[in-house]
Amino acid sequence: MSSRKILTNILKVVVSCLAVYYVVSRIDIAEIMEKVRSADLLLLLAALAAYTISQLAASFRLRNLFNLVPITITQKENIKLYWLGLFYNLFLPGGVGGDGFKVYLLGKYKKSNLKTVIGAILSDRVSGLSIIVILLFVFIPMLDYNIPYKNLAWVAIPLVAAAFYLFLYIVNKKLLPAFPRVMGWAICVQMLQMLSAVLILASLHIDARHMYDAYLFLFFLSAIAGSLPITLGGIGARELVFLWGAQYLGVNEGSAIALSLLFYTASAITALPGIIYTIKPAAILKES
Repeated sequence: MSSRKILTNILKVVVSCLAVYYVVSRIDIAEIMEKVRSADLLLLLAALAAYTISQLAASFRLRNLFNLVPITITQKENIKLYWLGLFYNLFLPGGVGGDGFKVYLLGKYKKSNLKTVIGAILSDRVSGLSIIVILLFVFIPMLDYNIPYKNLAWVAIPLVAAAFYLFLYIVNKKLLPAFPRVMGWAICVQMLQMLSAVLILASLHIDARHMYDAYLFLFFLSAIAGSLPITLGGIGARELVFLWGAQYLGVNEGSAIALSLLFYTASAITALPGIIYTIKPAAILKES
């Protein structure tokens, strides 16, 4: 690993630590721990199941793009590869990252063109972010807060979809036929993750259902913050969004942070089996 990558990783760890310290210094830890301890276990298990299924759906979304490149890969191989990426992205600060390791393995074992593989994986990422942005625009008019022109937010939805179509056109025209299927799978992924978040909120005994819109808006906003390459696996960035957003929108800060922590726990538990393929990555793919 180059000295530049090492420095980048150190900076990510520092930013995450500073962000976590800031959040911890401004919340009541005892209150949050009590919320977590008193959470409904069955609802938390249901939230974990919803999140895990969402990742399976995300692997199907990615394979739709692989099929058009084309990359000859079975669904079983694809799921293994996807879970390896989950583990790397969540737990390891390395400069390669989960997506980079996918590119490496597909190039080595499937003799795939690196440029087209990178295009497919990048398009998969952008499809997910596009749906998250669309859902943010859906929730803005629902917020009980005086946001200028908030009722016009829905106008931006077709623009975001068109921007993703243009992105596919620029990256690789071969991927354009996958647009409706990829967007469909991306919607499915985010609906399942939203269900997971709702189940977590319910497990925390949050009775103010009219505030769910605000919590879910922060949930999707934190997903974008967590995807920025400035922290270790999004740690700290998500919690900052929940803290500042809760203050701004007038929802309970403790419940917002508890939602963030429990959702991260669900994602960590789901990603953990990917460690198997870090030990023996050759077991993922058969050589073409």
